[in-house]
Amino acid sequence: MEKATINIKNPKVKAYFDDITEDKTPAVKLSPEEYEKGVEQFDEGMRKIIAEADEMIFRAKLGDLPEALSFSYIAQKYFGKSRGWLMQKVNGNKVNGKIAGFTEDERRQFREALQDLSKKMATIATTL
Repeated sequence: MEKATINIKNPKVKAYFDDITEDKTPAVKLSPEEYEKGVEQFDEGMRKIIAEADEMIFRAKLGDLPEALSFSYIAQKYFGKSRGWLMQKVNGNKVNGKIAGFTEDERRQFREALQDLSKKMATIATTL
């Protein structure tokens, strides 16, 4: 996982925030403007880390579900897409230089698809 200071462009400001995140007394002093810009860029870095952690948690929650269910069926029936498209999203593959992930709408749609399949399996299981 990247450091939160990855987005800080100014080396002096980056060194200051690297020291802060390592619980060290900063070796450099910053102007109020440098500090404010550094906070903005640090915040952006933290947001990226949080998004990456959220995707990792999502994939961990899926566990072995991709092997247990037909993701080809889910991709086609619920998204009108290919299995490859769905697996790129699930696995967080790099596509066109960006990490693939679900949008909030796609995540909701995926959740609803799993709930629908769960109901169908429960109904069938009770008849066996």
